[in-house]
Amino acid sequence: MTQVAILGFDGMDADLLRVYGPALPHLRRLMLESPFLELTSSIPPDTIPAWSSLYTGLNPANHGLLSFPSGGSTPAGQHAFTDEPPTLTCGTTFWDLASASGKRICVLNPYLAYPAWPVNGVMLALSPRDGGLSITPEEYELSLTFPALPRLAERAARRAELRTFYHELVSCTLQQAALGLELLQQESWDLFFLQVNALDIIQHLFWHYSDLSDPAYPGQSEHLTRIQSFYRLCDQIVGEVRAALPATSVLIVVSAYGHGRRSHQRVNLNEWLRRQGLLKVQTRSSRLLDRPFSARARRGSVSAELLAHVGLVTRERQVSTSSAPDLIDEEHSLARVLSLGGDGPFGGVVLNRQSIQEQGRDYEELRASLQEEMQRLCSRGRPLLRWVRKREEVYQGRYLERLPDLLFELQGDLAIGEELYVPLLTTQTARRFVSGVHRKDGVFLIGNLLHHEPDVSDVDEITVMDVAPTVLSLLGINNVARFDGQPLLALKAAEPLP
Repeated sequence: MTQVAILGFDGMDADLLRVYGPALPHLRRLMLESPFLELTSSIPPDTIPAWSSLYTGLNPANHGLLSFPSGGSTPAGQHAFTDEPPTLTCGTTFWDLASASGKRICVLNPYLAYPAWPVNGVMLALSPRDGGLSITPEEYELSLTFPALPRLAERAARRAELRTFYHELVSCTLQQAALGLELLQQESWDLFFLQVNALDIIQHLFWHYSDLSDPAYPGQSEHLTRIQSFYRLCDQIVGEVRAALPATSVLIVVSAYGHGRRSHQRVNLNEWLRRQGLLKVQTRSSRLLDRPFSARARRGSVSAELLAHVGLVTRERQVSTSSAPDLIDEEHSLARVLSLGGDGPFGGVVLNRQSIQEQGRDYEELRASLQEEMQRLCSRGRPLLRWVRKREEVYQGRYLERLPDLLFELQGDLAIGEELYVPLLTTQTARRFVSGVHRKDGVFLIGNLLHHEPDVSDVDEITVMDVAPTVLSLLGINNVARFDGQPLLALKAAEPLP
């Protein structure tokens, strides 16, 4: 029987593993052993849909766990990221299916799986709202506290506080790993899963300190090696877990998305829609703003949504700020653009079917026309979008209507701007606060495959939806659920007798 141990590192990036590899002996060993490295995230590569897809093996249109920016409303019926973020439910994850098949499991700190629910073993979860701990069975005693990551709140704007915050994140991660290692050694679990989330926060905050090509790079500082140092900490955790496992155990390291530099080039697609007559501005605002390039200044340098995601403010303390989305007349607009997955290249176009019908226009004709015109958008002869597709061309599922009518990805060095009455392409002032952003390329490393081999001949790319069926296949559990992904490994054929 195969034992599977999984370490989930939120935001671990495949390219950074290559760069830092010589200083990461345990991860480097896994990279040499593993048949895989890059793991393509969900669209968008945002925390909620990406990790939910990894846990369930389902695409976002099938699990329905989505998030959208808090600046402005979301389409009717879609999840907004409010004070009550969407949560996973019992019975939908790979550890639930393993538990139902009689496997003994230990699951620690899966994102959004709160409160913990009964499993055949132990499950520990932290509240995404306040860090409160939930464990099943309730009488299970822990020798150590499993701490929630610290929240920096408004102190994060002070550069002097970053040193303290970094060391608090390190301390919490070490304690989380210590408890995980202790529980790993208490029993021969069939499935062990520990998720560590601090790396994502560190990359959001410290990216520009370590990236000399970032316009916000402040020069040599004590924070230059923060990200690399934390990768070494992750490597230490991998080494300790591997040393505690039997020689026949499979070890997996996974991240639902990677990380990269936040773009300073903005494509203001809502302004483009306004010029096409598809987006309407509220009357009281248009009188003030309808003059050449008189962009309304944004009062916040980062969105409250992003700050809440990286744990810098609690959602109860988010401050509502007025920005370009507040100027949009949603009732009379035919189309508007949403930025998906934070301040990155992924977005969606939401069409107002009621207004389209009232104006006597055809929904499908308008959608097809927009798709074609957006694909042709250029700046100095360079296409601005990598692709734009109808949502059903990207995903299929019971919650498809929760997705925007069109989904798209800008070129990798571009992000979606929110401003109106500005040029289509603008350059934003270099950010010196939250400078890292999610990328679509995460990590999937598998070590010690004694009895399995890759089986990916017909797979175009390895995605987060493939993780759950692969884990269950390693445990000998097959055909127990319908997945959008597929197992990536198969049992080795028996060696022929001499």
